[in-house]
Amino acid sequence: MMNSPASILSTAAAYASPSVSLFSVNSTYQSPTSKILHLIRHAEGTHNLNEEQSKLPLHFDAKLTEKGINQCNELAKRTKDLDVEAIIVSPLTRTLETSILSFPHLYGDNNKKTAVPFIAYEEWRETVNFLCDSRRPTAVLQQSYPHICFKNLMHNNDDPIWKHYESVFGDHNAHRSKRESDDPISLYNRAHSAWKLLLNRPEKNLALVGHSAFFLHMFSPLFEELNGVVKYEDESVAELMSSRFENCELRSVKVDLPEG
Repeated sequence: MMNSPASILSTAAAYASPSVSLFSVNSTYQSPTSKILHLIRHAEGTHNLNEEQSKLPLHFDAKLTEKGINQCNELAKRTKDLDVEAIIVSPLTRTLETSILSFPHLYGDNNKKTAVPFIAYEEWRETVNFLCDSRRPTAVLQQSYPHICFKNLMHNNDDPIWKHYESVFGDHNAHRSKRESDDPISLYNRAHSAWKLLLNRPEKNLALVGHSAFFLHMFSPLFEELNGVVKYEDESVAELMSSRFENCELRSVKVDLPEG
């Protein structure tokens, strides 16, 4: 079950150490809890075409462009060799579409021999600032993507994080500036929750389809509060992860629970 909005957006005092250790994918490091993680930013969405227009209702829960679909088709040629056991995905439409199109050989019901779990987690969604970052109701998502597991969202059929910030700032007409991106405590808590969920999964080889801003807040923090959420264990992985992800870009790392 997903953490409640209150727990995700609450004080950061409960966390005093890194959430995850990152190693180069070719590192010799191994432990019983280490995993291979393939991080992918969603392909081009309609909101990526014009930053100012991305705030308009037209781009609510933005979908992929034709170029974005083609980007996924190209990436799919590479993902066949990744031996992925499960795919973690943000519940926004652009990431859901990217996950299915980039891993078509793994998407399907239990009758498909190659199918693996696709699991949506609220914690891995984009920073919630504009209408393009809000999501459709869970029931609608379930109908649109029947082979993605949304059980972690079931108790929040409407968008809980958007509703939280709407109660603080008003609707998109009343407030057209940033919301969660100006709330480092929220980001801090959500980042820790996201990594905890991922690291507690049983699979050893995972794909994660997410978003550039949320990745950036963890891998190259803009806020002091988020420094240290991720611990880099070698220079190569620090260099790899410090720059902003491009649309449909894939980066592979090794992850583990931090020592201590």
